[in-house]
Amino acid sequence: MEKLKAELKQLIVDECDVDVSADEILDDEFLLGDQSRLNLDSLDALSISLEVKRRFGKHIDSGNETRLALTSVNTLAQFISGE
Repeated sequence: MEKLKAELKQLIVDECDVDVSADEILDDEFLLGDQSRLNLDSLDALSISLEVKRRFGKHIDSGNETRLALTSVNTLAQFISGE
């Protein structure tokens, strides 16, 4: 699971033009919304979703499932791993 989380953090850095390094992203910090220090928006969420589908074969639906899966690195890793 730790390897997956590290890969997801790097994916976020690569796809979303954030001003932090992958190792500075906390597992449980908010990725989207007002509480996020990363300041990701809906286009970033779409980029992450598309890359998750390409790399891991997991489709993140629009709506509530997407918001839940993209809450944090932890929730995204759980979504991908099926836990």
